[in-house]
Amino acid sequence: MTRVFFDIDGVLAEFREGSSMEEMLGEGYFLDLAPQSEVIEALERLAAAPGFEVHTLSSVLSESRYALNEKKLWLCRHVRSVREGRVSCEFLPCGVSKRSAVPGGVRPGDILIDDYNVNLRDWQKSAIAVKLLNGINHRHGSWKGLTAGRDASEIVRVVMGAAGQ
Repeated sequence: MTRVFFDIDGVLAEFREGSSMEEMLGEGYFLDLAPQSEVIEALERLAAAPGFEVHTLSSVLSESRYALNEKKLWLCRHVRSVREGRVSCEFLPCGVSKRSAVPGGVRPGDILIDDYNVNLRDWQKSAIAVKLLNGINHRHGSWKGLTAGRDASEIVRVVMGAAGQ
Protein backbone atom coordinates (compact mmCIF):
# COMPACT_ATOMS: atom_id res chain seq x y z
CA MET A 1 0.00 0.00 0.00
CA THR A 2 1.43 3.37 -1.04
CA ARG A 3 0.65 6.17 1.38
CA VAL A 4 0.22 9.64 -0.13
CA PHE A 5 0.21 12.76 2.05
CA PHE A 6 -1.22 16.04 0.73
CA ASP A 7 -0.32 19.38 2.30
CA ILE A 8 -3.19 21.86 2.65
CA ASP A 9 -1.84 25.44 2.36
CA GLY A 10 -0.65 26.07 -1.19
CA VAL A 11 -1.62 22.56 -2.28
CA LEU A 12 -5.26 21.67 -1.58
CA ALA A 13 -6.05 25.30 -0.74
CA GLU A 14 -4.71 28.36 -2.50
CA PHE A 15 -1.97 30.20 -0.64
CA ARG A 16 -2.60 33.92 -0.25
CA GLU A 17 0.70 35.44 -1.23
CA GLY A 18 1.61 38.49 0.82
CA SER A 19 -0.62 37.67 3.80
CA SER A 20 0.61 39.12 7.05
CA MET A 21 1.05 37.06 10.21
CA GLU A 22 -1.74 39.12 11.77
CA GLU A 23 -4.09 38.05 8.95
CA MET A 24 -3.09 34.38 9.25
CA LEU A 25 -3.71 34.44 13.00
CA GLY A 26 -7.13 36.02 12.57
CA GLU A 27 -10.49 34.31 12.56
CA GLY A 28 -11.66 33.11 9.16
CA TYR A 29 -8.29 33.15 7.40
CA PHE A 30 -7.92 29.41 6.87
CA LEU A 31 -11.63 28.73 6.58
CA ASP A 32 -11.92 31.17 3.69
CA LEU A 33 -9.03 29.86 1.56
CA ALA A 34 -10.11 29.00 -1.97
CA PRO A 35 -9.93 25.30 -2.86
CA GLN A 36 -7.64 24.14 -5.67
CA SER A 37 -10.27 21.91 -7.27
CA GLU A 38 -7.90 20.04 -9.60
CA VAL A 39 -5.63 19.07 -6.71
CA ILE A 40 -8.64 17.97 -4.66
CA GLU A 41 -9.78 15.91 -7.66
CA ALA A 42 -6.36 14.21 -7.76
CA LEU A 43 -6.66 13.42 -4.04
CA GLU A 44 -10.13 11.93 -4.62
CA ARG A 45 -8.90 9.79 -7.55
CA LEU A 46 -5.98 8.46 -5.54
CA ALA A 47 -8.19 7.79 -2.51
CA ALA A 48 -10.41 5.65 -4.76
CA ALA A 49 -7.51 3.87 -6.52
CA PRO A 50 -6.48 0.40 -5.39
CA GLY A 51 -3.13 0.29 -3.62
CA PHE A 52 -3.25 3.85 -2.25
CA GLU A 53 -3.94 5.19 1.22
CA VAL A 54 -4.40 8.97 1.24
CA HIS A 55 -3.91 11.45 4.10
CA THR A 56 -3.65 15.18 4.57
CA LEU A 57 -0.63 16.46 6.49
CA SER A 58 -0.54 20.11 7.46
CA SER A 59 1.34 22.42 9.78
CA VAL A 60 -0.67 24.65 12.10
CA LEU A 61 0.25 28.01 13.60
CA SER A 62 0.33 27.15 17.31
CA GLU A 63 -0.25 30.77 18.30
CA SER A 64 -3.54 30.87 16.35
CA ARG A 65 -6.76 30.17 18.25
CA TYR A 66 -8.49 29.38 14.95
CA ALA A 67 -6.09 27.61 12.56
CA LEU A 68 -6.56 23.98 13.62
CA ASN A 69 -10.36 24.04 13.79
CA GLU A 70 -10.63 26.09 10.61
CA LYS A 71 -8.40 23.68 8.69
CA LYS A 72 -10.50 20.74 9.88
CA LEU A 73 -13.71 22.54 8.85
CA TRP A 74 -12.17 23.55 5.52
CA LEU A 75 -11.29 19.93 4.75
CA CYS A 76 -14.78 18.70 5.66
CA ARG A 77 -16.31 21.43 3.50
CA HIS A 78 -14.16 20.83 0.40
CA VAL A 79 -12.90 17.22 0.43
CA ARG A 80 -15.55 14.51 0.09
CA SER A 81 -13.17 11.70 1.13
CA VAL A 82 -12.45 13.51 4.40
CA ARG A 83 -16.17 13.92 5.13
CA GLU A 84 -16.66 10.21 4.39
CA GLY A 85 -13.76 9.19 6.64
CA ARG A 86 -11.70 7.64 3.82
CA VAL A 87 -8.87 10.19 4.14
CA SER A 88 -7.28 10.87 7.52
CA CYS A 89 -6.01 14.29 8.56
CA GLU A 90 -2.77 14.80 10.47
CA PHE A 91 -1.72 18.15 11.94
CA LEU A 92 1.52 19.30 13.51
CA PRO A 93 2.89 22.59 14.85
CA CYS A 94 4.70 24.84 12.36
CA GLY A 95 8.42 24.23 12.44
CA VAL A 96 8.11 20.53 13.30
CA SER A 97 9.24 18.02 10.69
CA LYS A 98 6.33 16.50 8.78
CA ARG A 99 8.19 13.19 8.90
CA SER A 100 7.78 13.16 12.69
CA ALA A 101 3.98 13.54 12.47
CA VAL A 102 3.29 10.44 10.39
CA PRO A 103 1.65 7.70 12.46
CA GLY A 104 3.98 4.71 12.57
CA GLY A 105 6.77 6.70 10.93
CA VAL A 106 7.56 7.43 7.31
CA ARG A 107 8.19 4.46 5.02
CA PRO A 108 10.49 4.62 1.97
CA GLY A 109 7.54 4.45 -0.48
CA ASP A 110 5.48 7.18 1.21
CA ILE A 111 4.82 10.22 -0.98
CA LEU A 112 4.45 13.83 0.18
CA ILE A 113 2.84 16.40 -2.12
CA ASP A 114 3.81 19.83 -0.83
CA ASP A 115 4.72 23.27 -2.17
CA TYR A 116 7.44 24.16 0.32
CA ASN A 117 11.04 23.11 -0.36
CA VAL A 118 11.96 22.86 3.33
CA ASN A 119 9.29 20.20 3.87
CA LEU A 120 10.15 18.43 0.63
CA ARG A 121 13.88 18.25 1.32
CA ASP A 122 13.29 16.90 4.81
CA TRP A 123 10.78 14.30 3.57
CA GLN A 124 13.12 13.24 0.76
CA LYS A 125 15.65 12.05 3.35
CA SER A 126 13.54 8.93 3.88
CA ALA A 127 10.75 8.85 1.27
CA ILE A 128 9.44 10.38 -1.99
CA ALA A 129 8.73 14.10 -2.32
CA VAL A 130 6.68 15.77 -5.08
CA LYS A 131 6.58 19.55 -5.37
CA LEU A 132 3.22 20.94 -6.40
CA LEU A 133 3.78 23.91 -8.69
CA ASN A 134 1.03 26.28 -7.59
CA GLY A 135 1.76 29.35 -9.67
CA ILE A 136 3.61 31.29 -6.98
CA ASN A 137 6.38 28.88 -5.99
CA HIS A 138 9.33 27.48 -7.96
CA ARG A 139 10.24 30.89 -9.37
CA HIS A 140 13.95 30.21 -8.96
CA GLY A 141 13.86 26.53 -9.93
CA SER A 142 15.71 25.47 -6.78
CA TRP A 143 13.75 22.20 -6.37
CA LYS A 144 15.39 19.48 -8.49
CA GLY A 145 13.10 16.57 -7.58
CA LEU A 146 9.72 15.42 -8.86
CA THR A 147 7.16 18.12 -9.70
CA ALA A 148 3.52 18.27 -10.74
CA GLY A 149 1.33 21.13 -11.88
CA ARG A 150 -2.21 21.70 -10.63
CA ASP A 151 -3.82 19.42 -13.23
CA ALA A 152 -5.50 16.38 -11.60
CA SER A 153 -4.38 13.93 -14.29
CA GLU A 154 -0.78 15.15 -14.10
CA ILE A 155 -0.70 14.81 -10.30
CA VAL A 156 -2.13 11.29 -10.46
CA ARG A 157 0.33 10.33 -13.23
CA VAL A 158 3.34 11.63 -11.25
CA VAL A 159 2.21 9.89 -8.04
CA MET A 160 1.51 6.59 -9.78
CA GLY A 161 4.87 6.79 -11.53
CA ALA A 162 6.66 7.49 -8.25
CA ALA A 163 4.82 4.52 -6.74
CA GLY A 164 5.93 2.29 -9.61
CA GLN A 165 2.42 1.86 -11.04
